Amino acid sequence: MKHYLPDWGQSLILVVVFFAGSLLASPLMIFNVKSTALMYAVSMVVPLLWAYIAHKRNAARGLGYVPVDEPRSGGFKSMLPVFLLVILATPFLGALLEPVTSLFPMSDFMKEVFEKMLDTSRPVDTFISVSILAPLCEELLCRGIICRGLLSRGKPWFAIVFSAFIFALLHGNLQQGITAFGLGIFMGWIYYKTHSLWTTIAIHFVNNTLSQAMMYIFPDLPMEATYASIIPQPGYALFLIAGAVIVAGVIYIIYRNYKNEQSSVSFEIRPVDGGEALGR
Repeated sequence: MKHYLPDWGQSLILVVVFFAGSLLASPLMIFNVKSTALMYAVSMVVPLLWAYIAHKRNAARGLGYVPVDEPRSGGFKSMLPVFLLVILATPFLGALLEPVTSLFPMSDFMKEVFEKMLDTSRPVDTFISVSILAPLCEELLCRGIICRGLLSRGKPWFAIVFSAFIFALLHGNLQQGITAFGLGIFMGWIYYKTHSLWTTIAIHFVNNTLSQAMMYIFPDLPMEATYASIIPQPGYALFLIAGAVIVAGVIYIIYRNYKNEQSSVSFEIRPVDGGEALGR
């Protein structure tokens, strides 16, 4: 995918292609196919195949490229401290956005959709879909393709925010979209600093797996349940304060670690075989 560097317009086309792929997966529901992983895979194959074809076309034309994954550890000796820091912050990111998402109750239709998707009677299928396929496919699409393409054109803040917007849009509902947008900004910033797609995949994996685990730990909670439903006051308020301190601390440490690096250099377009970077 390294030769495909979409601008914002091409990124929006990818969103349309994604929803077209979702329509292709809909007949599986009509025929009562009870595999969320299979339906998700079908919907994601279409935009990723589109991106791959564009990558091959650009490579054949001799256009420049930007690696999808090129880990940069900054002042650390390895990427391990970065992995540990982002994994520490991840559980609290969604919780800090919860007061906002709780303002927009989930519709009955979306509750039914998620109950079918996250069926606890099919834990393996759900785990493959939510914890394996979603982090891999969505991070490749939103950070590895869209954010990378926009970062290669400058204005990192726009690349991070716009790719987070696309990430939120793919979720198809406001409540999840708000959380996805907040997480997307964090993951986009981490990707910009580290150029490590596996680091954002790790964040996505932890977030999704924790959400899934909550369903099994608290099976009687409704689909729209929040941390506030589980943690009584004043514990909930203390939990949010502690979460804010941890997230802020992690962001500060990572920022200091990469402070003296020019992260944009990592996303500059490289020429093919020593030639000129002929475009995007």
